[in-house]
Amino acid sequence: MSNDTRPFVRRAALGACAAALAALVVPSTTANAATARPALTTAKAGSGATVLTLTVPATRAGAAPLTIDCTVTPSTPFRYYGGPYGGGEEGLASVSCSAPVYKIQLDVALYYNGSQVTYNSNTVYNALSASADTEYPLKQGTYQTGARATITTVLGGSSVTSPIYGSATANLP
Repeated sequence: MSNDTRPFVRRAALGACAAALAALVVPSTTANAATARPALTTAKAGSGATVLTLTVPATRAGAAPLTIDCTVTPSTPFRYYGGPYGGGEEGLASVSCSAPVYKIQLDVALYYNGSQVTYNSNTVYNALSASADTEYPLKQGTYQTGARATITTVLGGSSVTSPIYGSATANLP
């Protein structure tokens, strides 16, 4: 490459790099929409609504693909005693799969009077199940647990994320 084209190549490379960084830093309307409270899909026991069905492609010729069902379960929030706040409200969530998967990331959030007040996440590898919990100081009102799972079936495979499932609500005096 001649000396007279190098500055142009450098400027083009720097411009592309700057554009990529700007896309990460500059908020878009899509990014702002993600900060709003997501809709909770109420989990109904036995309805099958909280089951993610994943298909793992066959690794050998002639073999059938493997189907894995993962069930996401948010628990109804409950009052606990002791712990970091000397007592409060706790939300639990779990996910259980019908076969081992490479990675499970489970997010759990606690909603107080319709607004998210706390959350937690747990990631496990090469597992059938995972659980996560989150706690909040007790205040009078209505609580609901939200849970979302992201499952990766095999190393290097794509992930599947569930909707955010909501538990039944609990009213505390």
